[in-house]
Amino acid sequence: MPRLFGFWPVVDEAAFEASIPQTLEEIEAERQFGLRWNGSFEDRMRPMIAPHATDTHTPETMTAIIDVARELGNGIHLHLAQGAGEAATVQRRWGQRPVAWVDSLGMFDVPVFGAHMSGADLELDPPLLAQRSYTYATCPLAGGANGGLQPYPEMLAAGVAVNIGIDTHTNDYLECLKLAVIKGQARHGAISSRGAVPSQSPTIHDAVLGATQVAADGLGRKDLGRIEVGAKADLVSVDVSGFLAGSGAMPPDPLVNLLYANGLHARAVMTDGSWQLYDGALQVADERRVVREGGRVAQQIWDQLRREGWLDS
Repeated sequence: MPRLFGFWPVVDEAAFEASIPQTLEEIEAERQFGLRWNGSFEDRMRPMIAPHATDTHTPETMTAIIDVARELGNGIHLHLAQGAGEAATVQRRWGQRPVAWVDSLGMFDVPVFGAHMSGADLELDPPLLAQRSYTYATCPLAGGANGGLQPYPEMLAAGVAVNIGIDTHTNDYLECLKLAVIKGQARHGAISSRGAVPSQSPTIHDAVLGATQVAADGLGRKDLGRIEVGAKADLVSVDVSGFLAGSGAMPPDPLVNLLYANGLHARAVMTDGSWQLYDGALQVADERRVVREGGRVAQQIWDQLRREGWLDS
């Protein structure tokens, strides 16, 4: 990241050109890492190659990335058309906007997860992506809870596979799901009357499907993201009838109550048939020790930030 921010987001073409050899070295290092760990931990580890974005790459480096993705067989994860600056830079350099540019390079020959897309061409990109091996990862908390409204409604309306991503400011995935719905509905309400491009108001059903089956399908994993014979026993239960999230009884449409829930309402987590969390209690480690050691590490970080002046008023 320190190397990347030497030429991004402020465009420094000389620094960008000088970065290409080291970028190719990093791609090869990622290839070696992927080959070492691919299929390890009982096939739980499947490394994806993850370039930053289209405006920090060239045809040479992007082609090398695609080659690695083909070799590993797990696809690519990147920021795609994440903002107007990226779109303008790629258009100026290569004569195409980001989605069209990587499409011309053959990137969608492998599974691709692309985040944000706030700089997408919403007339041309969604119909194209709906026909490609592509999953759009909308991240409602990118840049914080008050961040911009990403094109979740337009992608849904075009038939693009949409997953919900975390990105930065919380690890509470239930918060991400409900904020994706709330912010998606806000965007749909703001743009639907204009009629420039099709838009579909997202529901919590869309978000849960995106968090489970859509994501698994994007990875080519029919053994994940669904509850059926032959799938992994990866299960999460959430209390939607108790305090704060519910009314004491099972509601007619339980998924709607996820809009009032958060991660603390998760009661059980099972991974491949093994309990990680049961009846709200952590099973794989002592909770008090985890909190105590985590707090110790966090205190060290805060002390360093204080010494370096980051916490000064």
